[in-house]
Amino acid sequence: MVDRETVEGTMSAPFRAPHPESTPSDRALFRVNPMSYAVIVIVVLAILWPVSTYPVALGWLVLLPIAFGWWVARTNTRLDEDGVHLSSWRSSRFVPWDEVKGVLFPKNGFARLVTTTDHSFPMGGVSFHDLPRLSVASRGRIRDPYSASRADDAG
Repeated sequence: MVDRETVEGTMSAPFRAPHPESTPSDRALFRVNPMSYAVIVIVVLAILWPVSTYPVALGWLVLLPIAFGWWVARTNTRLDEDGVHLSSWRSSRFVPWDEVKGVLFPKNGFARLVTTTDHSFPMGGVSFHDLPRLSVASRGRIRDPYSASRADDAG
């Protein structure tokens, strides 16, 4: 049998909710999942033997993990008071808030920012599960309909 005083003594420390490692400190910056770098390491290990055996014929395979690493490092979306900054592996684009119409979530890939001129641009690093964080980072400019319905149900 466990002594009650012993249990209470060990549980007297205040409870602090864990801070998930995947939650970035900058809530307005959305990046490709950093676990993608693990894929790069696996690809490098997979091509190590063929490239070292036939360097002239298969040396170009080294470019694949380099290109994928470049894509992972460059692809992101950042929100600030002025608008949305979209970066991809080949270009960067800025869309002011007054030109933002909404966000589209296709079945595959990243979310797409839709402008008032009905153009859409990929929002690197933003997926459907990021919608609550996207709403907070945009200060309500991009609405999360699911959190609004939960607030209505609670109220």
